[in-house]
Amino acid sequence: MPLGRGRSGLAQRRATLTTRGIIALGLTPASALAGALLGAEELILLSIALFLLLVFGLVQCASRARRDRAVWRVGVDLSASDVEVGGLLTVLVLVGASERGGTSPVWLESPDFGWSPVDGRAGGRPVRRPLPNPALIRRVPPLESGATASFSSVVPTWSRGVFTLEPLRLWCADSFGLVAREVASGPRATVTVYPAPISVDLDEGLLRGETGAEESETLTPVPRRGNDSLGDFSGIRPYVPGDRLRLLFWPALARRDELMVRDFEDSGSHRVRVVADIRALIGPDGCESVLATVAGVGLAALALGSVVELSTTAGEQMVIGPGPHGPLSLLRAVASIETGPTPVPSRPLGRRRPLAAASAQAQAQAQRDLPTLAGAQLVVTTDDGARTVGGPFGAAHLVIAP
Repeated sequence: MPLGRGRSGLAQRRATLTTRGIIALGLTPASALAGALLGAEELILLSIALFLLLVFGLVQCASRARRDRAVWRVGVDLSASDVEVGGLLTVLVLVGASERGGTSPVWLESPDFGWSPVDGRAGGRPVRRPLPNPALIRRVPPLESGATASFSSVVPTWSRGVFTLEPLRLWCADSFGLVAREVASGPRATVTVYPAPISVDLDEGLLRGETGAEESETLTPVPRRGNDSLGDFSGIRPYVPGDRLRLLFWPALARRDELMVRDFEDSGSHRVRVVADIRALIGPDGCESVLATVAGVGLAALALGSVVELSTTAGEQMVIGPGPHGPLSLLRAVASIETGPTPVPSRPLGRRRPLAAASAQAQAQAQRDLPTLAGAQLVVTTDDGARTVGGPFGAAHLVIAP
């Protein structure tokens, strides 16, 4: 596995206090002030000692960082980039030294605390990185020329979503762990945690959907079977009223004295429209159950060669085509759906409304939360959500998630 190069620039030239150094910096003036007020020489001497330790740490850290410049490399290796909720996934972090060798001990940020969810609603705001903490690091010993040290960690997979491992920073620190300077950083890694699909017994006709023109671009390409609008030739069958006359197979009439027609398979792509009910009234656990059921329904539809048009009551829409990459694309799409926390409505001050009126208003609000998604064939919801599903979904088949 190739090891990433350390980042050059201002981040490498700037030293920072560790959490231990922040405590020492705060105790320095505090002990000096307390010693002056109480007349305790010991406290004044303590403040002087802390100040000297901070200065020594700054000088030693700068000297070590200058000596080990462009020496260290950091690499990250994931055993897989997609995993089911609750599955075991490990990440291996390799720290290596170049031909010159690493002459000073360094700190590696622990990968156990480097994972964060990818939230599309965050608007691309930069993540504030924590200060180096001697209690939350992996200590890398001095390495000989070309040697490496490996550290393994378990990826948190207890919840659905897309998670990223921020670049792990490698710190050069002084002997007391008060001052540190970044000397290298690893690459960013991303893991998709998808729900365990829940199988639902549905009629094959529902899973195959309808034949229609493609209205939106798919995440995976849909294979084309041919340009003939009739489809692929499948054989000869007896004539039934309503068949096109141009499909008549005249040689069979001459041999058998029976009308036969050429039969063609429909080569148009079948499309099934699935709506995931993730309204707030269902709750977080209900939303996760709905999405796991959506994954099971979508995989069954893709196995039949249907295009899955996946929508949510929050307005998200995506299209997944069948093929070798279709199932993984579907699971990734389901994993990336953001349900958000359940909002807590605020009650205005004043007289409390009757329970029946509040329930009626909640039902009306649930109906307003349903977007108009015409043509939905399958709506996946829970028992609570089924009581308020109507309007544009009235003709759809309800799939109740467990």
